Amino acid sequence: MSKFQQFLKALIPSIESEAERNEAYLAEAVDLYDLERRMEVIERQGRETHPAVTFAQGLR
Repeated sequence: MSKFQQFLKALIPSIESEAERNEAYLAEAVDLYDLERRMEVIERQGRETHPAVTFAQGLR
């Protein structure tokens, strides 16, 4: 975690990072199928949020 992120976290401790939100979301899975579905949702959201990164990955 960068110093800036640590500073913000100290100022506003109730803000969760994306990783913390994803971990909590995955922890709510009731079975393996639900866990896999939730993992796909998170993966899909990442691609929709950052299309340039997805495109760049395809160029490798």
